[in-house]
Amino acid sequence: MLLLIVLFMWCVGEMLVNYRVVKKKRLLFDDRFTKTICMAIASISSFVTALYVALLLPADQIATYLLPVFLGVFIGWQFGSLIQAPASLNGLYNGVMGGVMGMMLGAVLKNPALCNIPLNSNSLIATNLFIITMFITFSHSLVCFFIRRSMRA
Repeated sequence: MLLLIVLFMWCVGEMLVNYRVVKKKRLLFDDRFTKTICMAIASISSFVTALYVALLLPADQIATYLLPVFLGVFIGWQFGSLIQAPASLNGLYNGVMGGVMGMMLGAVLKNPALCNIPLNSNSLIATNLFIITMFITFSHSLVCFFIRRSMRA
């Protein structure tokens, strides 16, 4: 559980750094490039945030299903606000989709029987949970690194 909290904080920190970098340098690049960057970071950040929130909250509450989606909407809205008005809905859409997908993956990682995955052992479920969450954190960090690298001017 502590590892999940540390990985969650790492991803939130990466997301905040990228938001600050994109917000600061968005005027140096054209709208098409900024839209692509915002789409990528909104979708992966909302996915990762929703996944960790779904894994850290207890499974029997309604907030487990609503909070990750609302976080995805908020992240998409924040990154979508960095681009021009008609394209800002694109960030919102990517945030919502990332939030829903992260919530669904979190539910399946907690209970593999939802998708008829035959895992009976709790230790095997926990092992898969930690392997997949570390892989997703690595993927998020890699995308954030590439975004920061591409924003250098």
